[in-house]
Amino acid sequence: MATQGKARLSTLVVSEVRALRDALARALDGDDGIAICSTCSDACETLSALVRAEPDIVLLDAALPHGPQFVAELRRAGRDTRVVVFAVAETAENIIAWGEAGVAGYIPQTTALCDFGALLLGIAQDKQVCSHDVAAALLRRLFKMDSAETQGRLDCLQTSLTIRERQILELLGAGLSNKEIAHQLNVAVATAKSHVHNLLMKLKLKRRSQAAQWMRAHKPRMAAPLVAAPAQAAPPSVDCSLER
Repeated sequence: MATQGKARLSTLVVSEVRALRDALARALDGDDGIAICSTCSDACETLSALVRAEPDIVLLDAALPHGPQFVAELRRAGRDTRVVVFAVAETAENIIAWGEAGVAGYIPQTTALCDFGALLLGIAQDKQVCSHDVAAALLRRLFKMDSAETQGRLDCLQTSLTIRERQILELLGAGLSNKEIAHQLNVAVATAKSHVHNLLMKLKLKRRSQAAQWMRAHKPRMAAPLVAAPAQAAPPSVDCSLER
C-alpha cells in the first residue's frame, strides 16, 4: 500500500455536509499518523481529487447518495486507494452490503470524533473492529457462500463424470472391492480396475479409500444413485398343480 513509503496516512474526506467534513478533517489532521490531503462534497470532486492527490484512504460519508455504487467507481479509478465508510449504522445487513460494494473498512455512527484516527489507522493495517452481531453474520454469510461454492463444484464434477465413473464412485463409497465391483457391473475384473484408476485420476486422488471417503462425505449432495442395490434372489417357485 502507498503508506509504506510515507510517514502519515494520506486521507481524502468526502461528505456533502461541509461542517461535518471540515470538523473531521481538522480532527484527523492533528493526528500524528494521518495527513488530510483534501476534502470533497460529491462524487465528481472526489474523482478529480483522487487523480490529483493519490490518497491512501478515501474516508466516505455513508450518507452520500448512491454510496455503494460510488465505492465501485472509486476502486476502479484508484487501484491502491482504500475506501473507508464512516457514520455507518452497524447492522449486519448494512455492513455486509458495504463490504460487498468493496470498502476496506467502516467506522460506526456511534464512534466518538476522538476515536476516528485510531480506527482509521487500524483499518489501514487490515484491522477492523466490529460488533459481535456483525461478526456472527459475516461467519454465517461465509458458510452459505462456501456451501454454494462447494455444491457448484460438485455439480460441475458430476457433469464431467461418465455414467460408468459415477457408478464406480458409488460402489467405492459402499466399500466394494474391484472383484465385487466387477461382479456388480457384470464386467471383467481388469475392466473394473481400469475404471477405478481413471476415476482416481479425474478426482485427483491417489487411493481408492480416499475416493470412498470423498463419496461418503458428499453423498447427501450427490444426485440419485445410478447403481441399484443388488437384488435378492427370488425364492424358488412352487408348482402347486396336481399331476393327473
